Amino acid sequence: MILTFDEQFKSFPKKEYELHVHKLQKEMKRMNLDMLLLTTPENIYYATGYRSWYTSSLFRPVYALVPLEGEPAIVLRILEKSTVKFTSWIPNIFVSGTKSRNIGTLDAGNHIEATYKAITSIYPQTEVIGLEKGEGSQFYWSLQMIEEFSKQYPEFTFADGTLAYQRARMIKSKWEIDRIRSVCYITERAIEETFRDVRPGQTTEKDVSRSIASKMAAAGVDKFSYLTVTSGIQKYSTLNAYATDRVIQPEEVLLVDISGHIDGYASDLTRMMYLGNEIPKDIREMAEISRGCVVAGKEFMKPGRSIGELNRVIERFLKDSPYGDYVIHSSGHCVGLNVVEYPMIYDENELLMEEGMVFAVENGLYPFDPNDGADNMHLAFRMEDQVLVTKDGAEWITGPGKAIYCLKDFKQY
Repeated sequence: MILTFDEQFKSFPKKEYELHVHKLQKEMKRMNLDMLLLTTPENIYYATGYRSWYTSSLFRPVYALVPLEGEPAIVLRILEKSTVKFTSWIPNIFVSGTKSRNIGTLDAGNHIEATYKAITSIYPQTEVIGLEKGEGSQFYWSLQMIEEFSKQYPEFTFADGTLAYQRARMIKSKWEIDRIRSVCYITERAIEETFRDVRPGQTTEKDVSRSIASKMAAAGVDKFSYLTVTSGIQKYSTLNAYATDRVIQPEEVLLVDISGHIDGYASDLTRMMYLGNEIPKDIREMAEISRGCVVAGKEFMKPGRSIGELNRVIERFLKDSPYGDYVIHSSGHCVGLNVVEYPMIYDENELLMEEGMVFAVENGLYPFDPNDGADNMHLAFRMEDQVLVTKDGAEWITGPGKAIYCLKDFKQY
């Protein structure tokens, strides 16, 4: 019996798949690439629709190949062939495996031979192959594979193909934006509901982390990138540390930075809570300034304006405040299949914003003694929301979040 798979099981609609391939090939042409060889789970998913825990294995390589013309191919072990058919629209599946097991027709005895066969089958005129090798990229499998492949097949030249997939993924489709909206909504609700249950002197950082994760999972989130929870003077300087068994104390500031995914697409939100009923004036002021810088960034965002100027607008808001000496990092990044992806928000980035970009806009204030340096920060205030660049400006996907919550917001006492 040969199984067939319904459209409902595919990772995304066929039109979305075709759009992804078209965008990749458009950027490949711009970069004079004949083929893209993709290895990271996010790029493989984007180009093919194949999504499986199997890509986390360090010993069973999976490669997606995108030709300058025609449809992509995927190269992997034979046991995953059915999963590709289940999740993906691509017709070109090349498999290797152990011949003696006799579990199906193999295209090659190993993944290097299978990769060569795939390349020469889907685009025989291939000369230049783009790899994930530039800034903001990863090559997921062993570099030994590239060395062996080059020795066996010297007719190919390898180049940096990073910008081809970064530019293709940079502008989100409506389908992608809908996923980001959904996961952001779930993330924000899970944080607020968890804050409602925090009890100073009883609740640990791990209690907060577990509560947020369980609520997100119950609402449909299928992957977490991180669940960071920060409380207490010893931990404020860590910025991105995971939750500990530390009990959160009265009158402390609790900061959570959370990312989950739906259908591959990510949220990235930061929210704060004061563990008391009346927020002290200085803490409220710093929290409001942190929120204000994000609002200033959103108000500046518009197609045709540079990302570098966006960063300068956000930082200028902070530097013009009474706490302007405490600005220590740039102001965010795009979000998509990766939580942090191209393009980044920083002064030197003169790339122009375009409709369909989704940014996690963030910054804050981190008080520290200048004589000791930033590793002795004694408080941490950060706001982070996601913003979509639209035709005429920008719109909130999350928030704008409340500057800082307190116990009284949830009528605990």
